[in-house]
Amino acid sequence: MAKKKASRTIVGSPLTPSLLGELDALGELPSTPRDFKPDGNWVNKYRIWTCHGYRESGNENVGFVRIERVSDSDKVFTLKVRQHVTQTDGIVNVVDAIIECRKNRLASPTKWQVSSRFMEADGQDVPKLASKQNGGSAVGADRVTCDWGLFEAVQRLAFHEQSSLSFDLLEGLSLSKLRHNLSYRGVYSEKIPGSRILHCFVQLGSGILPAEYWLDEDHRLLLVCSMNKAYILDDQAPEVIQSKT
Repeated sequence: MAKKKASRTIVGSPLTPSLLGELDALGELPSTPRDFKPDGNWVNKYRIWTCHGYRESGNENVGFVRIERVSDSDKVFTLKVRQHVTQTDGIVNVVDAIIECRKNRLASPTKWQVSSRFMEADGQDVPKLASKQNGGSAVGADRVTCDWGLFEAVQRLAFHEQSSLSFDLLEGLSLSKLRHNLSYRGVYSEKIPGSRILHCFVQLGSGILPAEYWLDEDHRLLLVCSMNKAYILDDQAPEVIQSKT
């Protein structure tokens, strides 16, 4: 007789902070330093967590992204990004980016350097899959931002219902996706570990799944959720992920 498969429970609803807690993806989130300023110098680290669609299995940390903001002058700042994602068969993709951004509401990128490399499960590089890209935008391209830039820009938005951004998205600094909007949804009513008050912004636009950005009272970005993926603020994210590889 064939062995009966263990029953699994379909998640059945979009990811939210409380649901992430139920799925053991979210513990108590890091406290925000007293000197944190969204328009200052800071480092945010996020675990990248994915859901296979069931509550009991297939849910795991697959990578991290570290974003550092460095204020250079009155007109521009720099985002330094490292993203580390484990893919099929243990292959790891590492992306490093240095992005100069305008000090406007969108953190519009003016010039950037992006490198991507892949490593086998044993840590050996795959040279033929490596790439480097240098780019820049035309002067006056103030309607454009990138996905990493949104992690910065959303922290500077006010918490009220008229607060919103309209923009064109340069995904991964390479793929243009037009007519996007990021708008304030309100205060999250459910409790999470640590009893934090969370404010939510939602992103809608062409070529993407809806994304929700969750911030604390100090305007620090704690969570980003989209479909089956979540970016979760975690000061130990690089160490957690790299200890698995």
